[in-house]
Amino acid sequence: MLRQGCRLIRKLAVLFVIAFVALIFPSAADERIGAFKIFDDWPGLILMDGEVGINTPLEFRRATKARPNAKLLILASPGGYVASALIMAGDLHANGYSTLIPQGAGCYSACAFIFLAGKERLAEGELGVHQMFGGADASGIQTTVSDVVEALELFDTPTEVVTRMFRTPSEDMYIFSQAEIERLSLNRLGVVVLSTPGVAEIDLQGTGTPSGTAADRTKTADIPPPPEPGLGDRLALYGGLDFYGEDLSASRTKDAVQCASACMGSSQCSAFTFNANPKLTKGPNCFLKGGVGRLEAYADAFSGLFLSENDDVETFAIGVIDPSTDVIDKKGLTGEDFASSPERGVTSQMQCRMACIDANACKAFTFDVKLKQCYLKYDAGESFNSSKLVSGIKRQARFAPLDVITLED
Repeated sequence: MLRQGCRLIRKLAVLFVIAFVALIFPSAADERIGAFKIFDDWPGLILMDGEVGINTPLEFRRATKARPNAKLLILASPGGYVASALIMAGDLHANGYSTLIPQGAGCYSACAFIFLAGKERLAEGELGVHQMFGGADASGIQTTVSDVVEALELFDTPTEVVTRMFRTPSEDMYIFSQAEIERLSLNRLGVVVLSTPGVAEIDLQGTGTPSGTAADRTKTADIPPPPEPGLGDRLALYGGLDFYGEDLSASRTKDAVQCASACMGSSQCSAFTFNANPKLTKGPNCFLKGGVGRLEAYADAFSGLFLSENDDVETFAIGVIDPSTDVIDKKGLTGEDFASSPERGVTSQMQCRMACIDANACKAFTFDVKLKQCYLKYDAGESFNSSKLVSGIKRQARFAPLDVITLED
């Protein structure tokens, strides 16, 4: 049955990974930078498939400079120097990178620090930890241990992960099972790791495997059972698009996969939106819906729509003012107003933004936060500084499905 909880969540998680990150990459990179590979076809990601050496942090900075729009680091590394891994992990964390270990690959030893630094994280391959190799300098080891603990606390690492790390001898490797990864919430799923477009064709088989560890275990993807009658046999997935309204329920879930599974478990639910903003640590982030409702742009939104066999897969073209990217704080706009007086009945910034979205002629808005007055504009004009004003500029955007998953195969 669809309500089998954790088992379904696990199955659906595997399906999402298969849909978004094909795990056979092209072996020939467009450019090799030390431990990293970058690709012209996928400017949004960087692959790390080498050891962590002394120069790795500098190599990572060179790779990110070459791919300034990248936000996802694919990991397939046997580890290496702890100090270098901590420096790189700090850079990665500070710049909001997400991390992914694909099936068939492994991230071991010092590489684990890099994985745990990800804003979003997904481990479908193997994550392995152990103690650091010892040395003669006891004070140096103590300092390194202190740096490790400080970094893991910054990355909000579960205590059990740290315990396993320090209790596993350096000549062994503790590989976390997928059940442990779920229980410890090591995966942090969101738009980046779930919507990376077809990274197909880089051969990762055996990559990242350290000597003496069993990292060649095969994994078989389970496919969820067919959906309940009326739910639809296909799932269209959209990134950055919010299905606003028509809520059946609002709750807090661990990730987008659990949110999708909750929708699959409801006979009334036909769509969902998951808020993947990591700064929102309280309150609901999963919204189950009876329909699509109103369409809004929101960079951290991840939405799904169930379709029947005969339903068309839509690409939505709408005018948007994304509150996370298109709203300008403490700025006014000189563009021509609709009227000399403010809009009636509009007393909040959100209402003002929505009023502009709804009006085809509106290209921008300015809201006075002190007087609670909204002005819709025919054009944006120039911006100017004002501590009491908030403005937004409309743009046209298209939202094609990231993927369409067939639920009964």
